[in-house]
Amino acid sequence: MNDLFVFTSFTTSNCYIVTPSLSDGISYVIDLPPDLDPVLDYIKKENLSIGGALLTHGHFDHALGMSSFDGSIYIDLNDEQLARNPEEQLKSFMGLNLDSITYQGELNEVKDLNSNELVVHSNPGHTKGSSSFEFPSLGIVFTGDFIFKDGIGRTDLLTGDTNEMIHSINNVFTGFHDDYILYPGHGDKDTVKSIKNNNILVREYLND
Repeated sequence: MNDLFVFTSFTTSNCYIVTPSLSDGISYVIDLPPDLDPVLDYIKKENLSIGGALLTHGHFDHALGMSSFDGSIYIDLNDEQLARNPEEQLKSFMGLNLDSITYQGELNEVKDLNSNELVVHSNPGHTKGSSSFEFPSLGIVFTGDFIFKDGIGRTDLLTGDTNEMIHSINNVFTGFHDDYILYPGHGDKDTVKSIKNNNILVREYLND
C-alpha cells in the first residue's frame, strides 16, 4: 500500500503515516514514539502535507516524540496527563529517573478533529483515553494498544480497567468491518476477521 508508511521504534511501538485521500494529499501521523527522526526524515523527503498527529493513547512509547513534532497533536484528552507527564512510566518501564520532561505544548481533543476521512473510536481499557482511528476509504483501522494480532493491551497500568476493556472489545472492536486491515501499536497487522477467529484473548472476552 503506497499510502501507508510504517516505522517501528526501538520501544517496539509502531508509528504510521497514512494518506487517506490522494486527491487532497493530506497525511496523518499515527503515534509519536521517542525516536521520531526517521519519520520526520520521511515526511521531509516525500514533501508530505501533514494534517496532524493522532495519538492512540498517552503512554511514553506512543507519545514521547511530541516535543519533536512540529504540527497539531490530537489525543483523547482523558489521556492528557499521561502524555504530558511520562516520568513515572519511564521509571517503571525503563528504570530511568528523570527530573522533568513534561510536555508543555498544545494538545487537541481528537474527537473534535474535522475530517471526512477519519472515524474516531473511543475504546478505554488499556488507558482511559485509548482510541482507534478508522479510515473507511482505505479499509484500515489503527488500534494502538487496544487490540493486537495475537493479544490485547494490558489493563494493569495507570487508568487501565479490565471491565472497560471487555466493554470496548464487545462494543467497539466487534463493529470493525471484517475485511479491514488492523494496524496495532505493536507487532504485525492482520484482518479484523482473522483476529476475531484466532486471537485467544479477544475470543475469551467476546460476549463476556
